[in-house]
Amino acid sequence: MSENLSGPLDALVAKAERGEFLQAECAARDYLARRPDDEMAWSVLGYSQLQQRRVSEAAETYQEIVKRFPGNPLHWNNLGTARRQNGELHDAEKAYAKALQLQPDNPQFVANMGLLYLELKRVVAARDCLWRAVQLDPTDYEARIFGCQMCLECGDDDRAGEILGNWQAWKEQVGGPLRVELAAMLLRTGRNEEGEALLRQQLTDPQCSDMARVRLVVTLERFNRLDEARGMAEQLPEPASVTDPDLRGEIMEAQAIMAARGKDSAHARKLLEKLLGEPGAERRDVMTWFLLAKLCDKLDDTSACMEYLRLAHESQMNLAVQLMPELAQPSGDPMDITRYAVSEAEYRNWKAVDAPTLEDSPIFVLGFPRSGTTMLEQMLDAHPDMVSMDEQPFAQRVVEAMQAMQLQYPEQLGELGSAQCDQLRDIYWRAVAQLVHLRPGQRLVDKNPLTMLRLPLLVRIFPNAKIIFVVRHPCDVVFSNYMQHFNAPAYIALCSTLQRLASGYAAAMRFWNRHVELFRPKVFEWRYEEVVRDFDAHVEQLGTFLQLDDTEPLRRFSEHAKRKGYIGTPSYTQVVQPVYASSIGRWHRYRGYFAPVLPLLEPAMRHWGYDA
Repeated sequence: MSENLSGPLDALVAKAERGEFLQAECAARDYLARRPDDEMAWSVLGYSQLQQRRVSEAAETYQEIVKRFPGNPLHWNNLGTARRQNGELHDAEKAYAKALQLQPDNPQFVANMGLLYLELKRVVAARDCLWRAVQLDPTDYEARIFGCQMCLECGDDDRAGEILGNWQAWKEQVGGPLRVELAAMLLRTGRNEEGEALLRQQLTDPQCSDMARVRLVVTLERFNRLDEARGMAEQLPEPASVTDPDLRGEIMEAQAIMAARGKDSAHARKLLEKLLGEPGAERRDVMTWFLLAKLCDKLDDTSACMEYLRLAHESQMNLAVQLMPELAQPSGDPMDITRYAVSEAEYRNWKAVDAPTLEDSPIFVLGFPRSGTTMLEQMLDAHPDMVSMDEQPFAQRVVEAMQAMQLQYPEQLGELGSAQCDQLRDIYWRAVAQLVHLRPGQRLVDKNPLTMLRLPLLVRIFPNAKIIFVVRHPCDVVFSNYMQHFNAPAYIALCSTLQRLASGYAAAMRFWNRHVELFRPKVFEWRYEEVVRDFDAHVEQLGTFLQLDDTEPLRRFSEHAKRKGYIGTPSYTQVVQPVYASSIGRWHRYRGYFAPVLPLLEPAMRHWGYDA
């Protein structure tokens, strides 16, 4: 900034470079009084105001600068930054766009636009800009960290992992606050030990120790390590004493989460409703609304529960349609997978193929989400002869591999020969091996509820596999799904209204029942309500189905889940408890809301023997 300058101009630039921003501002004003068209003096004035966080004045200064020097993209970028810091986000977008028009490959300009889109919740645009910024400048670690966040929001896990890359090699290049955000990305990508360790390293950094501590509270609660979480929470400052609105909001949220785990739902609700009035609350409103809905349900305030759910789902749909615009159309069907059926005639013509034995096949745990599949998975994982993993889209990867063979799914399943089936199974097991190490004699438990809609594939490549299908009252299932925060766009859309959920549930059950009748696979029905009423008897029946010599480990699943720590589903708080009956029939308190959708659910209720 100071090259080829002399005299007073050289002096005022030097003040800005030394961080003497008030003095630099005064010197710049004096200089401009004598030379009002000096571009460098105008730059120092705007920069000094921006560094003093007088963003409104800085924005006015940069607005004047771009009028005088419209061809310099840096001035437009700085105007965008001033507007953005002043909360004028749409004006900031216009300024950044002009900077990019003048210099489209400037990585700083691209990154700034990406960070602005992040604030505007335009996640696809933010992902694309931040990804491009990282390609242009791999040393922009802020773009890397928040680019990873946007990729995860978009379900682009592979690109998120690529952006993080060898994060340990560059973590020291970023300040403590950014390392806290990096830790969050590690936790979100399943690197739990690394994420926790990185957070703990920031506890001694005065720049970010409180933020690291509050993030640790939420992390430890999520890992079901409640005593540690409570001890950490006691070290947090009182929210009223915190001036940083982001930190204050996160402390309030953490306190509410811990109060809810401590059964103080009324206090947790009070904290969260106060949080909604905090500056910047819109950045966390979806999670807050979902938490409030669950608290209101516990407090039997059904109308407040449903109102918070309405707000949460409407906001989530704004995200989903960015990722899949077709979901906004009246014809958009988030459950179009149920259209991919196998006819009786097609099945009769399937080629005979070699098949793995029961012992060399996975155990599949299926059922509509929120039916009780996580509890069952933890039961099976507690047995030393079985091992499970977090839900993975392995079946979908196999379908994609089949399509890569130029075969249509499911119409041409029957045309697969033994060698092709072996190839598809190899793809499945190689994906499993990246997450799970199976000891000799151990059997894999593959729990992914909606893989029920890939039953034709499972029957084709693992025809001897045992399948456990979890059944629960359709109304309780639908309501429980409506209460949850999901990330997949299609599932967000499915859960956006009770009507859409009930319709999707009904379609899924029609698909399942039709194909079970056609294929006659080895299926054991695990009825949630009956299991709760007579747990030991059903454990014995399950053990017989799976040919287990000892079923005692299954009964101690809650102890196993506590030792396991991280449970990657919304049921993480429930599966560390023994079997309980309080969730049975919860939908009855919302009967008025269910009246319009009961006709959709009636066929499934009749099939499974439930009533309304």
